[in-house]
Amino acid sequence: MKRQTRYSVRYLFTILLLWLTASVVLADITEVRIGVLAKRGPEKSLERWSATADYLNTTLPAYRFRIIPMAFDDIQILVKNQMVDFVIVNPGIYVNLSVKYGVSRVLTLINKLSHESQVSSFGSVVFTLNELENIRNLADLKDQRVAAVHSTSLGGWIMARRELRVEGLEKWDFASLLFLNTHDAVVNAVLNREAEVGIVRTDTLERMAQEGKLNQDDLRIISPKFHDDYPYAISTPLYPEWPLSQLSNTPKVLAKDVALALLNLPPDHPAALDANIHGWTIPENYQAVHDLLAQLEMPPYDKNLKYKFLDSIVDILYRYLLVLLVLVILIVLITRLIRLNRSLTAHKRTLEESEHAQIITFEQAPVGLAHISLNGKIVRLNNRLSEIVALTPEQIMEINLKELLFSEDVPLCTAAFDKLRSKKMSRISAQVRLVCANGATKWIQLSLSTIPNHRNGDDHLIAVIDDIDQYKKIEEESLHAKQLKELILDIAGDGIIGIDSQANHIFVNPAAADMLGFTIDELLDKNSHATWHHSREDGSEFPESECPITKVLEHGNMHRGEQETIWRKNGKPLRVNYISTPIKEENTVIGAVIVFHRDTVSNPDKLAVATS
Repeated sequence: MKRQTRYSVRYLFTILLLWLTASVVLADITEVRIGVLAKRGPEKSLERWSATADYLNTTLPAYRFRIIPMAFDDIQILVKNQMVDFVIVNPGIYVNLSVKYGVSRVLTLINKLSHESQVSSFGSVVFTLNELENIRNLADLKDQRVAAVHSTSLGGWIMARRELRVEGLEKWDFASLLFLNTHDAVVNAVLNREAEVGIVRTDTLERMAQEGKLNQDDLRIISPKFHDDYPYAISTPLYPEWPLSQLSNTPKVLAKDVALALLNLPPDHPAALDANIHGWTIPENYQAVHDLLAQLEMPPYDKNLKYKFLDSIVDILYRYLLVLLVLVILIVLITRLIRLNRSLTAHKRTLEESEHAQIITFEQAPVGLAHISLNGKIVRLNNRLSEIVALTPEQIMEINLKELLFSEDVPLCTAAFDKLRSKKMSRISAQVRLVCANGATKWIQLSLSTIPNHRNGDDHLIAVIDDIDQYKKIEEESLHAKQLKELILDIAGDGIIGIDSQANHIFVNPAAADMLGFTIDELLDKNSHATWHHSREDGSEFPESECPITKVLEHGNMHRGEQETIWRKNGKPLRVNYISTPIKEENTVIGAVIVFHRDTVSNPDKLAVATS
């Protein structure tokens, strides 16, 4: 334990030193720090997320992004002191930070182990060695050595802890409970027989098997569960994936720019490949995580109640006189009655505080909440729902939920009610449009789940309504910008070619490929000079060092040329007029754009030959 403490202090001191150094060196550049939970260690965290920082540096050149690996015990220190601008942490830690420090979610990652497995939810997996035949169910964990990641690790402990509590097990029922700080360390502890049972987040076993660190056939999943279209071994319900969140002091413009850039991240980009993700999507609803932490009374929903217990009663000595023995027994009985009375009083106070906390949670939740009858009648709602709909609570309770929805989305809502009424499903979530009081529509995330055994004896539904209109608009703007760019390149009559700092093609429009006689795929990643500017007009070799088109990569000035000879795929020359314009990032040339068209004035005979 002392060794772990020394490591944590040394690691935090290193982060502080790097932060102070970067503040001096990059004084003229707006630095953006992204803190990432190092669930598999700092090195793995940097290896996984550094490409994402590089992608953001290229996409948003006005900022300089840097990845800060965070140990579990250091996260609150870094966030409280605003030493990071964004955090990527598990949903349990995010919920705690959102309540304590006003951290708010921006996006949710889409996890990927292969091209076929793309999910935005995860769970916990409890496993053991296949050879341990006596451990098959969660109840079998009693008196076993258990290894988990950390007390605040959602997938590596908290999700499984809820399932263990359902089976009547608490951590003191184990022979021992070890927190090893990383998922890899937990798996290795089971493989090395330092623990009989391990608890890690889903996809950990599959990733380590993919890396050649284990054979999954050697392991057995304890109390496995099965979810539709979910590809990983799992022992718990599903919860939403890790969010990217912004601190309360992070500028909204910066958060919007980062969200737009990451929503536009291609699945095959190195940033997505290194992070083993398919990309990012608009933020999921994390109410299920709030409920989980509240049920387990974990931060930020821990009550820290302190119960006072009487000291142990001195053993009765057998030589005491009978009268003294009777007196002691009477004292014990009276003491027992006092303890019972105190326990009942404390339990009653706990129930009252719990009910009060639930009322506050309902009323002050950052999303709209409502209790709805099975026919859609709203019987209770919080203030946030009234703000989203722009109606008073009294007005909302006089209408049906379906009356608030856009007409085209009503059938979807009706089908959801039918499935919940017939108990085919217990929870349904969908993105639908809401009609506000002023007639305008906005997008919402609507989640419906059943509440059995309601106080009045009837089944009711709980509705969670989150305003996602701004994220939908960002998504539409991103799609429109991408389509507009592709349209401009496709319809342009001039040839347009983009090259990187090494003069290799990075994009080619159809007109350029057609004039050169190549397909676009044949040109991408090929050197431009060697492909179509390798020889002079008389057929002699044209050294790349003398090429005026690619010279702009060195001097950084735009160059215009006329009657330049370039070469088609079939070996025939083509006379063109061109403009070569450098692409700069912070006064550094990182590439160039070349726009050219056929020279229709001079040398028409050669033009005819070139275009034949």
